[in-house]
Amino acid sequence: MRRARSTPHARVRRAVTRVAALLLLAGLAAPASAQDTAACPAGSGGSLRTPRAAEALAKRHALTIVAIGSSSTVGVGASSGARAYPAVLEALLRQRFPGAEIRVVNRGGNGEDVPENLSRFERDVRDPKPDLVLWQVGTNYVLRSFGLGTVGAQMRQGIDLIHSWGADVVLIDLQYSPWVNGDADTPGMNALIAATAREGKASAFSRYALMKGWAERAGVPMSRMIIFDGLHLTDWSYDCFARALAASLIPALGGKAN
Repeated sequence: MRRARSTPHARVRRAVTRVAALLLLAGLAAPASAQDTAACPAGSGGSLRTPRAAEALAKRHALTIVAIGSSSTVGVGASSGARAYPAVLEALLRQRFPGAEIRVVNRGGNGEDVPENLSRFERDVRDPKPDLVLWQVGTNYVLRSFGLGTVGAQMRQGIDLIHSWGADVVLIDLQYSPWVNGDADTPGMNALIAATAREGKASAFSRYALMKGWAERAGVPMSRMIIFDGLHLTDWSYDCFARALAASLIPALGGKAN
């Protein structure tokens, strides 16, 4: 994970977070050997509205989705690119809408967040001509100890650009993991992402709430959800996240919910 240069105060904050993460990881006792076959717990990241994408699917029987974000969009921690959430989501949507031409384009960037994503929006978001953009944001911004800064305004800028290109937007918030849970800015960032989506007439999917529910309500051990680095998702988590996201997207796209 790429880090920006920081102040002594920021380095202290990260050191404290690192200690918290190590302590949490030390308590992970459950084995992960069965994680690939364990059923996904019930849970939702929220309802979504994607009217432009639904219209494209209904009229053209085709749908292009761009997934942009950081390493958890790339699929770091997955055993292969086919296990990253965009690839799993594409397969699930194709199953649910047989006969439709559906593609999910993975435009994640390791170590990136909103500012870096914006710098390549024209090439990686506009040029594929998406009907829907899934924009995963916030994790690296928090871990760099930037606070909340101007990231809300930058997210709004990105939402406005995507809308101007004729696509819907779903913002995806932080992952539930030891590194993220130990950062004091995490609650504020998740709240900011939800508020920015509302203000920008976009949707928000709370990955954090979904995964927290797995841990706290379903009793899923952290070792099943997160790999050894305390940050990135396992194959199991990518799969279950993609399934929950698909469950929210399918009715928004005009399909029948399970």
